[in-house]
Amino acid sequence: MPNTYQEATYLEVLCWTAGTRIKYGPNPKSGKSFIRYDKYMKAKTVDDSLKLGSYPQDLFFDYEHGYITVLGGEKRSAPLDPKDEEKSWSKVDKMLARMHRNWITWKKTFELADQLGVDRRQLTSDKTTSETTEMRAKRLHATAMATMILEDVEKSKRKVTDRDVLAVLKLWGFRENTNRQNVMKEGQNFVFSDTLGLVAGYDGSVMVTQATSEYSAVTQIFGRWLKDHTPAELQKHGFGFSSINVNANYAAALHRDGNNEGPSMIKAFGEFEGGELNYWGDDDKTHGPVEKCCKAGDKMSVDLGENLLLFDGNRGHSVNDFKGERYSLVFFCVGLYDRANKAVKAELERCGIQFPSQTGMAAARSLLGAPRGYKDAKQKKGEKPALCCWAQAGKATGANFLTAVKVQEAKRKALEFEDVEKECTDVQFVSHKIKYHILPDGRRSVRFFMVGASSGGLRLAVSADEDRKGSGHYLYQKVPGFKIGPALSPTHRIADVRAWAEKFTKKSAVAPTGRRCVRSSSAAEEVNQGKRKRSQGKEVTNISKRAKVAGA
Repeated sequence: MPNTYQEATYLEVLCWTAGTRIKYGPNPKSGKSFIRYDKYMKAKTVDDSLKLGSYPQDLFFDYEHGYITVLGGEKRSAPLDPKDEEKSWSKVDKMLARMHRNWITWKKTFELADQLGVDRRQLTSDKTTSETTEMRAKRLHATAMATMILEDVEKSKRKVTDRDVLAVLKLWGFRENTNRQNVMKEGQNFVFSDTLGLVAGYDGSVMVTQATSEYSAVTQIFGRWLKDHTPAELQKHGFGFSSINVNANYAAALHRDGNNEGPSMIKAFGEFEGGELNYWGDDDKTHGPVEKCCKAGDKMSVDLGENLLLFDGNRGHSVNDFKGERYSLVFFCVGLYDRANKAVKAELERCGIQFPSQTGMAAARSLLGAPRGYKDAKQKKGEKPALCCWAQAGKATGANFLTAVKVQEAKRKALEFEDVEKECTDVQFVSHKIKYHILPDGRRSVRFFMVGASSGGLRLAVSADEDRKGSGHYLYQKVPGFKIGPALSPTHRIADVRAWAEKFTKKSAVAPTGRRCVRSSSAAEEVNQGKRKRSQGKEVTNISKRAKVAGA
């Protein structure tokens, strides 16, 4: 719901009820709006108007333009909030409450854009699922910071340091994750936790999270840090992982991870006291619930601020309370990682994730002893420990990206427009991406890029500048250097440009919404594919038992 009406209009209309009495003036409209207005202008109440074909937005438009006169009836003293919904609410109440929430969100978006001096669409376009405008802005800042650090790392031929990782984490916009119920302590409704890399779908597929692809430089920094700090025992094959849990400022309750192959690397970052990881290395989940099996006296505690830890996430673990600012990264492998196809693996590699091999996974497991349970948990001679710990010491090298100057530089670069046409020479494309920015004279500018099928880079195809400041009128035209695809007649409609791009865009593993979300086939899809192959006399690859269960 765009913020296109006066505040007085919102405050008036949002206080109406189903029984608010109104009167419409003569029909002032044209086209389809004339036909619709001609029907609902007979209404005597707000409820009647909607039943006769008025759109909710029409109430705001018609009132602001003087087409509606309020005659009386019930009105509220203040707009409703959806979170206060009651059974007694009418459909009109629910609708206006949602529009009130949308209005508040839009106000915040415009205020944030004004503060940053950018086009609102720079913050709202390409938002990933469940991402607020504030989160989007922070994640763009973190991505710019990660890019700056990666450039410095390459230039100085140094390793990524804890300080580098912390500089990115402090800028990252965390989601209020309500799904991780197993890590929440009593009274918590959410934790600040995001997953980068691979996640498993309910249908037995695996997919790369949208945030991984959208903010690939952030994922690359985290993956590069682990590669630079991989202990000697794992150097031969590297520590392969499919996913990274990115956490901030919560002490996890006692739990076992779900959908985890087991071997996991964890490290904490920031200035904090406490926050040790408690680990029950002999926890055998076949013996019962984690609360029953893991007693306080059996735990091992590790300071993750000073140590990198290899442990089994399927065994009981928790985090002590702490003071200060504490972040953590957990590198692990989802249980269905072997279902990743070539497209999924290629996208993970592009984003800096070292996908595990069977040999590498076996090497990591070989460093961890098997859980013995706590009935007979005395370690016998020759048995391997339940965890491996490596001290992380050493002086930070390279530029200090935690300084205020570097932070401000990252925030400035995050929303700068960059002409990235030269980075992509592809001639086949899998999707498109739209970028917005403000011209020096205050007019807004739109750039329409094609996403390369091979490189994933962006190639400028269409551009348009606002004809005058604040008009919202654009003329989209194909740029002279882009010779690919059919002809495009100059148009004022971005929808025409999207339709033009679809004509020469290859079908790929990108989500139907157009956002990058690369996924594998589901278990059901592979079953169907298998049936087709059998009918053609071709060999059928068996679907793993895990995938069948996940797809059920």
